Formats: sequence, structure tokens, C-alpha cells
Amino acid sequence: RSPCVRQAENMATLLICRRAAGASLVRSTTALLPRTSATSSNDDFFEKNRKLNRPMSPHVSIYKPQWTWTLSIAHRASGACLAGALYAGTGFAFYNSGNFGPAVDALTISPVLGGLIKFGVAFPLIYHAANGVRHLVWDMGSGFHMPTLEKSGKLVLASSIVLAAAAAAC
Repeated sequence: RSPCVRQAENMATLLICRRAAGASLVRSTTALLPRTSATSSNDDFFEKNRKLNRPMSPHVSIYKPQWTWTLSIAHRASGACLAGALYAGTGFAFYNSGNFGPAVDALTISPVLGGLIKFGVAFPLIYHAANGVRHLVWDMGSGFHMPTLEKSGKLVLASSIVLAAAAAAC
């Protein structure tokens, strides 16, 4: 038997014996915690890193950009943008409750700027939805090989750009 199984059996036996003796379970579980000096090992770790002049934690700038984490960050950012746009749009509509249509019509912008704004609204929505489908495929347990991850990420990005441009052209 493995040491973990033996330790679990010993803990269960000790709990049963203490419970039969009328002892509190809280006291018995705290008595079973291993006696380690976590603070001293953490202090040694940080002292070693300080002596070697290592940074406190690695930063994104030291890693080579990869499709997987770049698209993961973009997925989170697009979700945050969508949430912010939802709050801002709701606040704008609430503030101009009776005059929402005329307020939008009163905005005079060039067609090029209008197309860029439409693309800026459509892209996060389409990208987040397409990448959400990619995540659903992962939830089914497929597509985890690195070449497949990169191909699916590039497909999501390309299809999002094309679909957002098509939506902005309407």
C-alpha cells in the first residue's frame, strides 16, 4: 500500500477512536495535521531568490508569445470589453430613456469612422462567441494536441475578423 493510503487509514482509525471516546472532531483533525515548518522553507526560498537576484515572479515579457495564451488573454479581454459595453450602453439608454433614438441619430460621424466603430463592436462579440465554441469542443475532450490548438486558434481569429468585417459592412 502507498504511504497516502496508510496515512488515510490511520487518520480514519484515529478519528473513529477519538469519536468513540467522545473527543471533538475539530480537535482530532487539527491533531492530524503534519508538523512542518512552512514559513522557514518559504523564507529559504525567497532568500535564495533574493541572493540570485531573481524576479519575484516571471513576467509575460520574458516568454515567447504563443497562440494558446495570447488567444486566452484575448478571450478574457473580449469578455471584459463586452461587459463594459453592455454596462455603458445600458447606462446611455437609461440616461436618455425617452430620447435614445434621436440621440443616436444626432451623432454625425463619417462612414469610415462608423465602419470602424461597427467593427470594434462586432469583433469582440464574434471572437468571444467563436472562441466559446472552441472551449465547448475542449469540454467534450477533443482538440488538445498542440497543432490542433494552434490551427483552431488561427481559425477562430481569421473567421472572427472576416465575420466582423462583414457585419461592419452592413
